[in-house]
Amino acid sequence: MSGDRRRHAEASIVRAIAQADAFARARRVAMYRAFDGEVDLTLLETVARQADKPLLYARIAAADSPLSFVRPNAWNIHRNGLPEPQGPSSPLGPGDLLLVPGVAFDDAGVRLGLGGGHYDRTLAQTQIRAIGVCFECQRTDRLPRAPWDMPVAAVVTERGVLNFDTEESQV
Repeated sequence: MSGDRRRHAEASIVRAIAQADAFARARRVAMYRAFDGEVDLTLLETVARQADKPLLYARIAAADSPLSFVRPNAWNIHRNGLPEPQGPSSPLGPGDLLLVPGVAFDDAGVRLGLGGGHYDRTLAQTQIRAIGVCFECQRTDRLPRAPWDMPVAAVVTERGVLNFDTEESQV
C-alpha cells in the first residue's frame, strides 16, 4: 500500500485509536516509530499531546531481551536500521497502553512480526493492554503459532477495531 491510499488508511487507524476507550483511559501510550512498511502513527503524536498523554517509544535493549520504553530526547538509527529513541527508560505499568506493530495479525490476536521476538518477550512480562496495529490487508484468519507467541487484546486497522478478549475493558 502506498501514496494517498496509505495515508488515508493511516489517518483512519489513528482516528480509531484516538476514539478507543483504551486510549481515553491510558495514563501513557507506548508506541513505535514505523519501520519497513509498518503503519506510521506520526499523526497520533499530535492527538496524544492534545489529550495530555505522554508518549513512550520502543527501544531494543539487547538482542534477546524485552523492549525498553523511552520518552525520547533525541533519535538515532539502530544498527539494523530501526529508529531508536534516546533517553532514560521508563517501565510500563498499570494504566499504560501498548501499540504493537506487525507484519500480520490473525483473528485470535496472534502476531507475526519481524522475527526478533522483542514484542513477545515484552508482552510476556507485562499485564498492560496491548493493541495490534496493521492495515486490513495484513489480517488473516490464522497464523502459525509457537509456544512463545503472545497475542494482543485487539487489533486496529483502517476498518476499525477487532477485540479478542472478553474483559470489560474492551478497546
